[in-house]
Amino acid sequence: MGNKIMVVDDDLPTLEVMELLLKKIDREPLLVHNGWDALRAIKKEKPALIILDVMMSPIDGWQFLEELKRNDEYRDIPVLLFTAKHVWPEEYSRYANDIVGVLEKPISLAELKAALERALPPRDASSRTDDDARRTLPIKSG
Repeated sequence: MGNKIMVVDDDLPTLEVMELLLKKIDREPLLVHNGWDALRAIKKEKPALIILDVMMSPIDGWQFLEELKRNDEYRDIPVLLFTAKHVWPEEYSRYANDIVGVLEKPISLAELKAALERALPPRDASSRTDDDARRTLPIKSG
C-alpha cells in the first residue's frame, strides 16, 4: 500500500502531469477521472494517499470525501485536497479531521514531493503506525 498514490481529477491533462510527477519521485500513480470511479477503484486497490480535486463532476471532492469517510475500511486513507481555486478554511473546516492538507494547482515537483513527505510516514518506518507518522500539512496559499 505505501507507494500507491491515487489522483482523482476530472481534468485529463492534470492527471497526465500528476502521473509524470509521481513517477519522478518513485511513487506509483493510480489515476481516476471521477469520484464514483475512484470509490470503486479503492475497493480493488487501497492507496497510501488520495490527491483529490475539489471541483469535479459527477460528484465533487466534498461528496467523495463524505462517501469515503463513511466506510470504516477506508476512512484512514489520508486525503490531500487538490484545487485550482483557493480554498478558504471556512470551506473545509467541517472536513478538517478528514484531510491532511490542501495543494493548489499548478504544483511543482518539489511541492508535491514535500507534501507527500509530510503527509505519509517515511517508507522505512515500518514499525510506526500511520497515525504516529502522519503530519498535518500547512495550507499552501497562492
